[in-house]
Amino acid sequence: MIAERKESNKIMVDEKTEWLFIVGRDVFRRGILNVIGSRKKDAYTVVVNKHGECLGFGRIVRNLDEVKGEGEVVVKSVSDIGDFLRRER
Repeated sequence: MIAERKESNKIMVDEKTEWLFIVGRDVFRRGILNVIGSRKKDAYTVVVNKHGECLGFGRIVRNLDEVKGEGEVVVKSVSDIGDFLRRER
């Protein structure tokens, strides 16, 4: 429901980053395909795949317009769709 709202912050990621995010990893700059909404540090954002499906949400830890290196973490994972499965062991 959150991902479908037009005014929500969204970060679209590639397939490799999608898988890493689902298993609890953070998002690196090189994995981002598109940003909708805020690009500022400390903003919360929904992370979606290239089909627009919600993968979870995170917190932007660096201003996206100022990041130079592709290998820098820019979104810290807060919660993702794989969290339920990891807790069920």
